[in-house]
Order: sequence, then C-alpha cells, then structure tokens
Amino acid sequence: MPFNLLKCTFGKCVLYQRYVVVIFMQLALLNSYHLMMVLNVAITEMVAERNHTSKVNECPQYTYERIEEVEGGTFPWDNEMEAIILYAFYISSTISQIPGGWLADKIGGRHVMGTCLLISSCVTIVFPTALQYGGSTAAITLRMVLGFAQGPVLPTIATFIQCWIPKYQRAFLGGVAYGGYNLGAVTGSLFTGMMIKRSGSWTLPFYVWGSLSLVFCTFFYLFVFSRPSTHPFITEEELKYLETEVEQRKSFNVPWWKLCTSRPVWALLAAMYAHNLIFFTLLTNLPKYLKEILKMNVQANAVGTGIPFLGLWISVVVSAYVTDWLINRNLVSVPVARKVNTTISSILPAFLPLVAVYVGCNRPAAVALYTSAITFLGPFTSGMQINVNEVSIHYGGTIMAIANGLSSTAGILGPYMVGALTEEESFASWKKCFWVIFAVAVVASAIYIILAEFERQSWDFLDDE
Repeated sequence: MPFNLLKCTFGKCVLYQRYVVVIFMQLALLNSYHLMMVLNVAITEMVAERNHTSKVNECPQYTYERIEEVEGGTFPWDNEMEAIILYAFYISSTISQIPGGWLADKIGGRHVMGTCLLISSCVTIVFPTALQYGGSTAAITLRMVLGFAQGPVLPTIATFIQCWIPKYQRAFLGGVAYGGYNLGAVTGSLFTGMMIKRSGSWTLPFYVWGSLSLVFCTFFYLFVFSRPSTHPFITEEELKYLETEVEQRKSFNVPWWKLCTSRPVWALLAAMYAHNLIFFTLLTNLPKYLKEILKMNVQANAVGTGIPFLGLWISVVVSAYVTDWLINRNLVSVPVARKVNTTISSILPAFLPLVAVYVGCNRPAAVALYTSAITFLGPFTSGMQINVNEVSIHYGGTIMAIANGLSSTAGILGPYMVGALTEEESFASWKKCFWVIFAVAVVASAIYIILAEFERQSWDFLDDE
C-alpha cells in the first residue's frame, strides 16, 4: 500500500481516523486557547503604570521590573476597565454556546468548529491595529466577537466524541481531545511572554497565534469530517467497527423541556460552573496576581502561569488513561470514577489557591501551590465532561453547550469579582475572592454527587426504542 497522507496510511501502517479526529480536536482547542488567552498575558505590558500611592504595598522586598525594551504601557485602563475587557469574551461566548452546540449536533461538528476558528483567527490578527485606533471600545468589541466565535468550540468536541469514540475509549481519548485547552494554556503563556520579551512589542503574539490558527484551519478541513459515514478516506474496516461500537443516532429533535428539567443535566451544570469559576479565574487573573502582589514581570509571569497548565495537561491525560484502565478491568464502577474525579477536580483546585494567599510573599511556595491547584483540575475531563456522552447519544453537543454556556457566566463573575475586590492589591482582598470560590466548589460538588446519573436517559430514546 503506497503512502497516502489523506488516508493516513504508509505501507501497511494505518492511523485510524478516530485517532486523527482526536488529535485535531486537541489541536483545535490548543489554537482556540492561544487566541483566547494571548490578551491575558499581553495586557500586563499594554496597560500604563498605575499610581500605587494609595494601594497596599504587599511584598515590599520585591520590586516589579518592567521589561524596558518592551513597547507598551500606553493604555490608561484602571482595574475595572481591565476586568471588563477580559470578561467581555465570556459574555458573548455564553450567548453562542447553546446555538453552536445545537447546530453541531444537527449538521455535524466540522463546519461549526472550522468557522469558529476561522473567525477567531481573523479577529486576533486585527486586534493590535484596532486597539491603536479604537482603544478600550475596540478591545471590548473584538473580545465579544472572539467570544461569540469561540463559544461553540468546546460543545462541538462533545459532538465529535459521541460520533467517533467507542465507550471503552471515551475517558482516555476524550481526555486527549479536551486536553488541548490545557496544553494551549501552557504554550500560550510561555511563548506569548517569550515573544513579547524577544520582540520588544506586545503586538507580535497576536499576529503569530492568529496566523498559525489560519494555517491549522486549512489542515482541519482536509482531515476532519463530522461522522465516520461522511469521511471519504476512512477504511471499510474502521467504518464497520465504528458503526458497531458507537451507538448510531437515528433522529434529531431536541426535547428542550425534558433537558432543562433533567436531574443529571443540572448535576452537570453545577459541576461545570464550579470548574469554570476556578479555571477561568486562575487563567485570567493569575498573571495579575503574580504581577501586582509578587512583582513578577512578563517573562517570569509567563513561566509562573504556563508551568501549572503543563501540569494540568499531563494530569488530564494520565487521569483519563487510569480511569479507563480501572473501569475496563471492573476495578471501579463508572459512577464512582466520575464522582471521585469530579470532586477532586473541584475541591482541591479551589482550596490550594486559598492556601497560596496565606503563605504570603513566599514566591516558590505560592507558585508550587498554584501549580498543584491547576494540576488537580485534570481529572475533571474523566469525570463530568465524559459523563455528558453517557446520558445521551443524540444531544452531547447541546448538553455540553447548556452546561458550559450557562456556567460561562463564571468566566464573567470571576474576573469581575477579582477586579472589584482587589482594587487595593492586598492579600486580604485576594483571600475574599478565593473563599468565595471555595464555597462554590463545595456546594457544586455536593450537588453533582447527589444528582448525577451515568446511564442513557429516557428522554434520549425515540418512541420506537
């Protein structure tokens, strides 16, 4: 058999198309998070130095050293405006997730995800130029456009999983796919800071990440198709295997009222809300904490932000593999595995940042605690996120969109709460933020443990079934 790139064959070696889809899902989320979080790092050098005379000077033994060769610091945004710009993304992504997830379930994920990434890439490329002319208005507007385009991306992953991945591989392969946003947080943080340092300009990362994402879109459309039955290059052997092992959807007519009143859907929503509150608060505001409290500049900040998400990516893949291994050998039941993974990934990541604030100005201890906190978010993929595809074979993208869409309000609440409460830039103000997050995590975990279910629900069956 000759080499055929599109069929993923080389001689007798065949890379099955379900693995190709999983790889591209990971890369899609990686690119998506580059485009989303580049501003989180770059904004530390974009904003003009504020007058700190009225602020509490925590950690006076440290001095923040702005990288002098970086051109920036020209936007006179206060804490509140900075928070508005950052959380504008989450407002629009909340709006677009449910329509996007529904559309992915109805017509397939290929064109939904491809269109989302294409728009996001273009917005990112024009962002620096637009800011020079439009200031905060342009920043808020483009962040909202970016959020609207990226809202359907995560729900679409659930659609691909329900169409392509057999049950016994869902935790591991789903973990690999969902792990893309954690890996994107690592590479986005590290390389954005590095590019700013090397180029002397905060604008370069926007052009680089946007252009790379455009290139990825080309390969995405060549290799990724919504379902095995629509894939022109899949082998007959794999197609028959997937038709046997993956439950086939027979119809699509969303029972909206039954979904909205379903106990397991509410359980998924509660778990997702706590996860998003923790994840997006740390993703968006960890650079702010490292800069304002521990006085770490953009290069040290990027390392301090990126390393924890590397731990998270490793944790996602390892916990996914271990979970599948334990379940497939009947060492633990599916309900126990899902509940333990979800609880661990909520309680510990909410508790450890609180401890990090209490250790004060100890930089190594604080970074170690933040690293541990973000790492322990990893089992969530093998818990709640895979649970979505267990309660339904028809509406995975729609359910994920409902859970993630409504819980994306946590991406608004978290940054806004931090901006409002940390105006004085003190340990006391950060403690208030993390106590609130810890309380939410405890309550949400209890709701998930009580209400979650792990079998296909009655509303997912058609009348003839």
